[in-house]
Amino acid sequence: MSVHLLGIRHHGPGSSRHVLNALAEIQPDIILIEGPPEGEAMLSWAAHKDMQPPVALLAYVPDNPQQAVFYPFTIHSPEWNAILYGLNNHIPLRFIDMPLAHGFATEWKETPLHNETSELAAHVRKNPIAYLAEIAGFDDPEEWWEHRFEIAQQPYEVFEAIAESMAALRQTLPQRADRREDIREAFMRKSIRIAQKEGFERIAVICGAWHVPALTQLPKQKEDDALLKNLPKTKVESTWIPWTNDRMAFESGYGAGVESPGWYMHHWQHPDDHGTLWLSHTARVFRENQVDISSAHIIEAVRLAGALAGLRGFPRPGLKELNEATVAVMCMGEPVLMKVIYRELIVGKAFGQIPEGTPQVPLQRNLELLAKRFRIKVVPEHKTLKLDLREENDLQKSILLHRLQLLDINWGTMESVSGKGTFKEEWTLRWYPELTIRLLEKAPWGNTVEEAATKYLKNTASKCTRLDEITPLVQSAIPADLPTALNAVMQKMDELAASTSDISMLMDAFPPLAQVSRYGNVRKTDRESIDLIMTTIFYRAIAGLPAGCTGIDDEQAAVMTDKIKEVNQAIRMLEKPELTEDWTAALETIFHADRTAPFIQGYCCKALYDSRQLGMDSTFNAFSKALSPSNEPSASANWLEGFLTDAATVLILDDVIWAVVNDWLQSLDDETFLQVVPLLRRTFANFSNVEKRKIAGRAKQGKAGALIPQTIDIDPQRAEKVLPVLEMLMGF
Repeated sequence: MSVHLLGIRHHGPGSSRHVLNALAEIQPDIILIEGPPEGEAMLSWAAHKDMQPPVALLAYVPDNPQQAVFYPFTIHSPEWNAILYGLNNHIPLRFIDMPLAHGFATEWKETPLHNETSELAAHVRKNPIAYLAEIAGFDDPEEWWEHRFEIAQQPYEVFEAIAESMAALRQTLPQRADRREDIREAFMRKSIRIAQKEGFERIAVICGAWHVPALTQLPKQKEDDALLKNLPKTKVESTWIPWTNDRMAFESGYGAGVESPGWYMHHWQHPDDHGTLWLSHTARVFRENQVDISSAHIIEAVRLAGALAGLRGFPRPGLKELNEATVAVMCMGEPVLMKVIYRELIVGKAFGQIPEGTPQVPLQRNLELLAKRFRIKVVPEHKTLKLDLREENDLQKSILLHRLQLLDINWGTMESVSGKGTFKEEWTLRWYPELTIRLLEKAPWGNTVEEAATKYLKNTASKCTRLDEITPLVQSAIPADLPTALNAVMQKMDELAASTSDISMLMDAFPPLAQVSRYGNVRKTDRESIDLIMTTIFYRAIAGLPAGCTGIDDEQAAVMTDKIKEVNQAIRMLEKPELTEDWTAALETIFHADRTAPFIQGYCCKALYDSRQLGMDSTFNAFSKALSPSNEPSASANWLEGFLTDAATVLILDDVIWAVVNDWLQSLDDETFLQVVPLLRRTFANFSNVEKRKIAGRAKQGKAGALIPQTIDIDPQRAEKVLPVLEMLMGF
């Protein structure tokens, strides 16, 4: 009976090659692999013809999916190739690490050493390979491991050297209480003992190099049994998910990741390449990115990489030598160009695939079916998706993405599209593995995306206690096409609006409802109930609005003005005469009230002027009153800022307004002018550069125009001929 300990570096292609050579020589009758026992039931899927690494074994607690861990595998991972070897040769496979049922249920506490060596011990235990590389004089641990172990050709020599190195490290390190590591290694030893008792003659154990010394000399069984006694336990489930190369560097499951998975994959697929093929790929990537590279560049880079390897005593160039040659020859010494090589080749863009039918929760299966039906590829790259909501298929895609957003599964991010109320949407899609965790979190809410989104939205709405909490839910629920949930949300919104006296909250709730009322028909939304609640909120808001504009400071006035502006824009968009009339009356009340904050009063004057509710004479009188020398300069400046907010065009084109503002500024004495300048600067800072230049140009001309604009003679008959053309152009 023999036990063969094969210490590896997770995801190392050289380690993988050595493991396969060793297994072929050992001919084991059982293979034990460091990994969670809960994943054993999923191992048979590894040999499926549609399984395409990189993939990850995802283990999680069903009642709390945030308690999860990924175990990634690539085509060059030693564990992956050992699994395939066992499956293809019908050799029993077992995962021998500590069951995650105990790992998730236990609170792990380490007892650090309180002396000068504690920091060193922690560093070495976390990454022993990096420490050995540092001793050997290497800055990059991957480079050291690559030259010392990945490229070596004798598997037994490699595994013996690894075992001796790790044993020396563990013996010289100061002892530290690490209960989790002790329990993990006790479980590994327990699995070896079980295999021995079951009569297996040739046992191959594949584990991280650090654990080899702990499995070489087995302590008494009762010592391990004492460690494993009465451990807490929880339910754990596992599944396969696609993985990506850029996620291989994450520290999850198998500890420290790999910084250059693309290079490792190349090394696995082309073990005899001395740089020619790699540098040819590099040249291709540069050419695809509009960088001119000739065959001579490749030849010179290969020669330089080989020379660097020889100077350093290496039998062949590694990634470091190839990168240095690339920078020197192909990049002309400019390392910034290497960013594209790092992304495209060194890391790579590989994205895995799992077979159809792999065990999944129903919500996962439903999402996959929907993505397949709508022909949306689930890939880790950024993809732009443009939708026309008048097309049924595009509308359904939009509904799916909005439902996922409700569930906090942000596969897609909606980009802004010019114009309001259009039938266009543009999304940026990018799937990343962590979204699977969020999907598992929402699995208890339903077996389909629609069911889960409906129940989750209703539950979220039921917990809202303030109107400003539920308003965003309304905005999210409408494009998600969830009528049952929307009714519940609207009922809750109505309840909260009825009990809300906060004017700001009521005003914040109005614009999104107005948007739906005006443009919601693209989604066939029933707008009657929405219009009813919108109207109720509107009248509750304007009832208290005039009082809410008095007795407030400048900062509060600016905030309130923004809210009034949004409601004003929504009212103009709705084009409902009764609401427009009542809103105008509210603005007039605010404008004429002496105690209204100057900033708000100025904006209301501008809003009434734009809607032709204030004539030239009334506007001129309002300016004269607000900018009177008898007023506080700061109050006059605030009033003017309110009027001119987003209104540079008025100054540029309106002679009356220009003359009044110009006269007021010229009437200020030096001391008052210096007080007002900071406020005016804040006003003009929001204008565009073009607008500022036009205003400055007009100021150079001095006082322009009379206070009363010149009358323009208009021919009504000619004007009527233009109107049909304008209506056609504007889509009326």
